Amino acid sequence: MNDMLDASPAPPSGWLFRLKRAASMMFIASMPVFGLGVLSGCAWKPTILRVDPAFTSKDLVTGRIVIMPVKFDTEKVGPRERALMAAQFIRAARQNRQDIPIASNAEHDRALQGALEEESKFLRVYEEGGTDPSRLANLKASLDARYFVLSRLKYEQSVHGGGRMGGNTVESTLTGKVSLVDTTSGAVVWEGEFSSTRSGVDTMVDPHPSAHALPFFSTFVRGWPAQP
Repeated sequence: MNDMLDASPAPPSGWLFRLKRAASMMFIASMPVFGLGVLSGCAWKPTILRVDPAFTSKDLVTGRIVIMPVKFDTEKVGPRERALMAAQFIRAARQNRQDIPIASNAEHDRALQGALEEESKFLRVYEEGGTDPSRLANLKASLDARYFVLSRLKYEQSVHGGGRMGGNTVESTLTGKVSLVDTTSGAVVWEGEFSSTRSGVDTMVDPHPSAHALPFFSTFVRGWPAQP
């Protein structure tokens, strides 16, 4: 490493060096903070909206969970992004709670991967509020799990002028409510809410909420009941 550093060309002198150094510092300061979100995620906590006092970590471990396709409040977030969001939710659950089994089947897998017909079937659970007895029974039987997880999400972006660097400063916010529903009763046994905001430089504004996904969903998973 030292040899590589010693072999690097000498920095330019005078006003040109100072100009390049200032431009470099401005660029670094304006870069997206996606990595920081992952590192600081362990300090984030969701707002707990509902929790059943009888709901325990043992219930989660022995009952198994199913992570449903995510539901956005806008059609601007396409199937690919929705699939990335669901994949990162599963990753967050496996990384933070390896003791909780995650259930699935072939149809459910296709739904999570963005197949529209299969996805629409599972999204009906959101419309019903997770309380329709016949659908709950079907879910429990076909997926062999006691709990399923609903994610209601909202994604917003705002753009602020280009300035001297030429790019736009884009601020994105992902807000969501995650609910765990017991298939035996249709009751919401745990529910939390959280909002994640990031900013950076971009010249094109596209909905990419998946940039928030791993630390965002990890926040919820760490809020679920844990072993005493």
